[in-house]
Amino acid sequence: MAITCRGFFPVVVEIRSVYHPQEMPRTTSTTRSDRIMQEALGFLQDAHDRVIQEQEGKAFAGSIGEIRELAAHLRTRYASADEKKLIGRLRAMEVKELLQVARAFTLLFWLLNRAEERHAEASRPMSDRESFRSLFRRLARAGIPAEEVAESIGTLRATIVLTAHPTEALRWSLRESLDRVDGLLVKRELSSGGEISGIEDEILSEITGLWLSTTLRTRKPTPLDEVGYAIHVLGQVLVYAVPDVTSRMLSTFFDVFGNSADIGAIDRAGLAAAARRSLRIGSWMGGDRDGNPFVTTEITREALRSYREAILEHYLSRIQPLIERFTISSRRIETSPALEESIRSDLKELSKLRDRIEGRNTSERYRIKLNAIAIRIEATIEGTETGYADVGELWADLDLIRESLIRSGAHRMVDGALSNLFDELDVFGFEFVSLDIRQNQSKHRQARAELICPSDGPLEKLSLSAQREFLEEVILSEDTIAIPDSGLSDDAQEVVDTLRFVASLPISQTGRSTRDLVISDTENAVPVLELLALCRQVNLVRPNAESGFESDVNIVPLFESIESLQGAVVSMDRLYRSVAYRRQLEARGMHQQIMLGYSDSMKDGGYLAACAALERVQRELMEQAEVEGVRLEFFHGRGGTIARGGGPAHRAILAQPAGTVKGRIKLTEQGEVIASKYGTRSSATYHLELLLAATLEASISGKFSGMAKEPPVIWRETLATLAEASREAYRGLVYETDTFVDAFYAMTPIEEISALNLGSRPAKRSDTRAIKNLRAIPWTFSWNQTRILLPSWFGAGSGFAAFCEGHPQGRDKALNRLRAMYKRWPYFRTVIDNLEQVLAKTDLHIGARYAEIAKDAPGASEIFLRIEKEFQRTLRAVRDISGERRLLARDPALRAAIDLRTPYLDVLSYLQVELLERKRLSRGQSLVGDDSERVERAIQLTINGIAAGLRNTG
Repeated sequence: MAITCRGFFPVVVEIRSVYHPQEMPRTTSTTRSDRIMQEALGFLQDAHDRVIQEQEGKAFAGSIGEIRELAAHLRTRYASADEKKLIGRLRAMEVKELLQVARAFTLLFWLLNRAEERHAEASRPMSDRESFRSLFRRLARAGIPAEEVAESIGTLRATIVLTAHPTEALRWSLRESLDRVDGLLVKRELSSGGEISGIEDEILSEITGLWLSTTLRTRKPTPLDEVGYAIHVLGQVLVYAVPDVTSRMLSTFFDVFGNSADIGAIDRAGLAAAARRSLRIGSWMGGDRDGNPFVTTEITREALRSYREAILEHYLSRIQPLIERFTISSRRIETSPALEESIRSDLKELSKLRDRIEGRNTSERYRIKLNAIAIRIEATIEGTETGYADVGELWADLDLIRESLIRSGAHRMVDGALSNLFDELDVFGFEFVSLDIRQNQSKHRQARAELICPSDGPLEKLSLSAQREFLEEVILSEDTIAIPDSGLSDDAQEVVDTLRFVASLPISQTGRSTRDLVISDTENAVPVLELLALCRQVNLVRPNAESGFESDVNIVPLFESIESLQGAVVSMDRLYRSVAYRRQLEARGMHQQIMLGYSDSMKDGGYLAACAALERVQRELMEQAEVEGVRLEFFHGRGGTIARGGGPAHRAILAQPAGTVKGRIKLTEQGEVIASKYGTRSSATYHLELLLAATLEASISGKFSGMAKEPPVIWRETLATLAEASREAYRGLVYETDTFVDAFYAMTPIEEISALNLGSRPAKRSDTRAIKNLRAIPWTFSWNQTRILLPSWFGAGSGFAAFCEGHPQGRDKALNRLRAMYKRWPYFRTVIDNLEQVLAKTDLHIGARYAEIAKDAPGASEIFLRIEKEFQRTLRAVRDISGERRLLARDPALRAAIDLRTPYLDVLSYLQVELLERKRLSRGQSLVGDDSERVERAIQLTINGIAAGLRNTG
């Protein structure tokens, strides 16, 4: 039976003060896709309510409806009496009922998110300024020659690296059920009449299953579970989307520049090969052992085997349709001598092939060869001797088929599936991904100390320059040390085992392999030389009589703290001056990758200070690299939230300092961002095109852009001034207020988050409450749960206020400069726009409820008062600089999305506060047995729900 939809309308609210939301008119749908979304939202809400009524009864369903209406009313016309009524309604409930309320609103957000994703896909025609076609047209209008654009495409390399932190708060099996709901929504949209009722019954069935499922993970995912999730995304989505995007880039280029005078000078085949390799996929899942003791050498070995097996299984699945299709008979067209010779060799070597074709039509020579290829791929998976040694051998076999078809005039048979398979081989090889190995410098130091130490005492007692000199001698020595078979500490042995394993891997023909060694917490040049010295002992680097040095790895320093970012240029100068490291660079084609840590730099110094440090260090490192003749590639360690470097990746790339992209960029995609961007092929294709187009545009240096290419020096000095005052305010609160740690633990659900089974990594680096030892992800996650979002904005207001108040020509002149920077400097505009976004999501009215439950913590009330004042300073500054009085006025879609979910987020926030209060305050001492366990589970459910409502965790 079809469901009659009541409708589901966003409540649009502008919070004009911290505590009193004002009534605002509802939005109305203006486009067909908007109306479709409203109808879908209404249907899903009704389906949600119907399932709850069926499973839990009318009384509970009525309670959910009452709570929802109270929350919505509070957002349209705030009244403290109504708020007390909502809080009282929740307070009167038993723990068991609160648990169900949390589940109901969490499920509602899951469904709402799917409807929004469907709407986004249906209404996301590429922005005029963001697609390949619009980019190439602008380049052509700007008079940039086709050859120059082709040259940029030829050197283009954008890499996304899938990481497991944080993994989703949503269980993967539940996501699969929601995927089915998504598919059914599409089917429902395209159906009519009697078909709709059956589809709606299927959706109701899925929602019933979701309601009756265990929402929380019962155990932490293992590193191999995370590898499995990466393979799911790779195999279901990215293996198709990546070649599609690179092919689209190439075809669009020739469409736009096809009539250019210099188009004939372009090597089309060479450009096509380069374009296919312009977009790469990397992974940390199975390779990132920084702070994760569960990622061992054996885990990495198994991860690589799993990635390899997955892509080979994919190739096998591509061969079978070709076998069915290629019924071409040698009686109709002649096969090439080379193909015939290959078939004879296959029949002689492969008994399985002889058995498989027995009694078959032996004139179908292409089918015989394709069967031979399938058998060899199976043998490759099994690791037997008749398998392919590398991707080149598989390519050669398929190329025999292609060349024979073209030679016989059947070139059209090459198009489509066979051509696509060549593209996939070129893009993914036999590895599927490049697996990075990341480890903390302290682990390398421990291994080095146990293996390589000066005769006169510990290396650490020497000056930094003396440490570098000693390590250089070790690296340049013709001899290596004898690594003992036993006696090393567990950590040191694991480092040695990992490097030995990397040394044992074959060199990839397609450039994808485990070759990037990332050193987290790099503070100076010494950790880089320590790792290089360890690599020397296992022959990953080695002397060579002809070239001076051979190296199989890239050493990638990760600069994370504000201090290490500020010292990065000096650190790299020490390395470029090092004879040993210079030889390492020469052995790697003078290519240097540097990773920039967004999460930890923002946790260390606050959002504005980190943004300023990141802008400056990129510019200065690139200038330094050009002088040194080094090909520098930045690896951006971005998270999902603004406080961890998040935000639209393509806008961030276009806003990078001029000249710092140089055709290459690498960035992480983390946690729920993977599911959001790459959950479907259409979504993945969209986001990958944005990424690649932005990288290409930034590389061609923005000749068509109206924005200033190089900001005036005074603007950079202004940003530095803002950053210094901002950092002082941020650190003054977070690191220099004695009572902050206790207030933080009392005010946020950090302890409950640490107990969630989110990912395989521990939440802390060590067992202390110190903020510096807390990982950036749970730090951000916990503040997001309170709706305060402190790491994303705190300190910015003080930075702006200090600049404006201290300007020698007065506040108006200071504001005029900031407005000019916002208008004409893309990097600064992105900084402000991201601030505006997090301010729109921040709700200190809700945050005050969390402060209340922390009132007994020393200094908590004063800390929240400082937070309120800083929020008002930041809000005032952003409004003054952008010129918009209403937050997100230029982004009504995002504004509407936030407003739509805010009332239901409020319910989960009030509920979480109530549960935390029951757990922590004196009446919580009476909780025993089932009630205690239920409170814990209910809190964890609210954490899930709020994460779903905010669309992020950390």
